[in-house]
Amino acid sequence: MKTKLLWVILWVVSPMLSLSQNYLQYFDGADTTSQSLQIKLDTSSTNIWQIGPPQKIIFNQAGTLPNVLITDTINSYPINNISSFTFGLASDFVDFGGVLAIQWKQKLDLDDTLDGGYIEFSSDSGATWTNAFNSPYTYNFYGFDNANKDTLVNGDVAFSGKDTNWRDIWLCFDYSWVSNFDSLIFKFTLKSDNIDNNREGWMIDNMNVHPTWFHTINEKEQDEYLLVYPNPTNGIVNIQAKKLKDYHIIKELSVVNIKGEIIQQHFNVPTKFKVDIRNQPSGIYFFTIKTNIQTETFRIVLQND
Repeated sequence: MKTKLLWVILWVVSPMLSLSQNYLQYFDGADTTSQSLQIKLDTSSTNIWQIGPPQKIIFNQAGTLPNVLITDTINSYPINNISSFTFGLASDFVDFGGVLAIQWKQKLDLDDTLDGGYIEFSSDSGATWTNAFNSPYTYNFYGFDNANKDTLVNGDVAFSGKDTNWRDIWLCFDYSWVSNFDSLIFKFTLKSDNIDNNREGWMIDNMNVHPTWFHTINEKEQDEYLLVYPNPTNGIVNIQAKKLKDYHIIKELSVVNIKGEIIQQHFNVPTKFKVDIRNQPSGIYFFTIKTNIQTETFRIVLQND
């Protein structure tokens, strides 16, 4: 069986990215305009991602006819398989505060907790990859049934299980943070174990990349410039700066213990971020947060017993 490896590259041709523009790929034909995700297909002996009309029992119709991106248009996915596709975002955008949203529709039919659909991103041309689930650099990741976000038996967090409804998935990043890199690459990977239960896999349609000033989740407009919570904490500390329409980033974040020792430092991170100090003893910690606007220090009590 001939299978295909998918590469999706987004090149932003104009130096200005209009907020009214969407960069789309519905997998229904060649599209070479500057408002489209540019597709390049390569062949691989083991990769099962294909573009075409779905012809399975559960996966039998595209979100937008006729084609989808799918782990084989006809057959169930094989055992011991790792299949990926990627798409890249060239960061010659104009800088502004806001959210970069990656959207797509999907259906799942995977062995629960055994086989998984992974979403990863890389800011160093693929040298290292970060799981988008539970990453402090992910602004928000939602739209899926929470029952399908699972910790697999190998300890990884991924999509798993069965969901036959078309879900509108949103994976969002702080736009100012993204603009600090030459490019950002996303990788979607299906991994299967050695048990074959004739599952249909992962089906994706209607991919859409766009920046926005307004996030789709209802978030209260904060009065304070910086929020650091909860306090006391059990180890996960959320940091959120007030939304601005200009370039806005945390240039430096330091966590210092009561002895004055720096236990963590982060540089050039998003203005919505998480810090994990669960490996530290209970006590008082000082979070100094320096954005490109101002600097503040917060006294946080850790209660992890």
